[in-house]
Amino acid sequence: MSLRRVLFVLAWLVLPCALAAIAIAAVLFARQGGVEPYRMPHTDRVVAADAATLARGDYLARIGNCRACHTTRGGTPFAGGRAFATGIGTVYSTNITPDREHGIGDWSADEFAHVMRHGVSRRGALYPVFPYAHFAEVADADLDAIYAWLRTQPASASEPPSNRLEPPADSRRALVGWRMLHYRPRDARIDPNDRGRYLVEGLGHCAMCHSARGERGSLPPEGHFAGGRIPGIGWYAPPLDRVQLARYSDGELADYLRTGTSAHGSAYGPMAEVVYASLRALTPDDALAIARHLKQVEPAPLRAPVGTEAGNDPGSKGVQVYAHACADCHGKDGEGKPGAYPPLQGSVAASAPDATNALRLVLYGGMPVALDDGPRPHSMPPFVQQLDADEIAAVVNYLRRRWGGRDSALTAQDVEAMQGIVVD
Repeated sequence: MSLRRVLFVLAWLVLPCALAAIAIAAVLFARQGGVEPYRMPHTDRVVAADAATLARGDYLARIGNCRACHTTRGGTPFAGGRAFATGIGTVYSTNITPDREHGIGDWSADEFAHVMRHGVSRRGALYPVFPYAHFAEVADADLDAIYAWLRTQPASASEPPSNRLEPPADSRRALVGWRMLHYRPRDARIDPNDRGRYLVEGLGHCAMCHSARGERGSLPPEGHFAGGRIPGIGWYAPPLDRVQLARYSDGELADYLRTGTSAHGSAYGPMAEVVYASLRALTPDDALAIARHLKQVEPAPLRAPVGTEAGNDPGSKGVQVYAHACADCHGKDGEGKPGAYPPLQGSVAASAPDATNALRLVLYGGMPVALDDGPRPHSMPPFVQQLDADEIAAVVNYLRRRWGGRDSALTAQDVEAMQGIVVD
């Protein structure tokens, strides 16, 4: 067969595959929003900065937890630099102060709204640790209020560290491919009058922690509010749905959001931070709207079922350790003490499909939210230096079996592996 004929045959074989690949890529590119997200607006629209607008912007920025994410511990507020660990490296939050060179001082209101809605800035696509898919739900007037308020904050010339990511993720061009595979903008925004859903799915971006992750850190729809381990920080966020929250009344859940404490348990770890930095600012009406919405959410397809009571395994090592180290606070039957120590029956630490929270609390302890006008917090002491790995595994297995309905079979090796967990 001549060379020309070989090339001709190869062309007929390769060309259809190439055309099919181009067609698939075109469809995926269109489904992530087409070219619109990459067209930065160039306008000089003036945004109102009256007292009422600024007060609303302050409130909304609190609900969005902007300060916590864009501030390092002890650092200048909103100057960026907070590290977010991912499976592919570390992303650092940006400076959003009014500094013109390092912050957003020379951004227009429309450019700010574009970045919030599309996750694309002058530098290109943003990494999805920034919850732009949720901020896309925020109404125009609310984005303008946040923008106006941020421009009243002190400017900082602080320049956050460069992201430290593995290739190809270290190139922002690779994010276009990620968006083609995993990002799908909504066809229509949530009605702001549906207040609970608007805050939960929008500024509150609750699903960023409380959903099951898919491939490459994505958040597939079937995992929405299914619960999951929070990337990079070693905590498990439980499902948010009517089953998980059935033990709360609407009022109890609203109070928990604002105080981090309830008769059913207290907020620890990242949830305690969210309550302190963000949710405690909720108005009573907004907290109640969020609570009512969450208690109507149907369980997600990927949600792991919660077990039923599995017995107390009398005479086991776990029973002995519990009686010695835990019963004084949590009660002989795990009933806890109202206003002081949370009950174990049905608690997230006991019932979650992931034992991370239970192990972490026993190892390193925890402190619930301490608010000036809130109840006195009672901390959980660490047992990492009082109990050995075998004893910790035994007591966690016991409490998860008895009060969480989980067939827990942790070993000393599991506990030792957890001792490298992030404690921040």
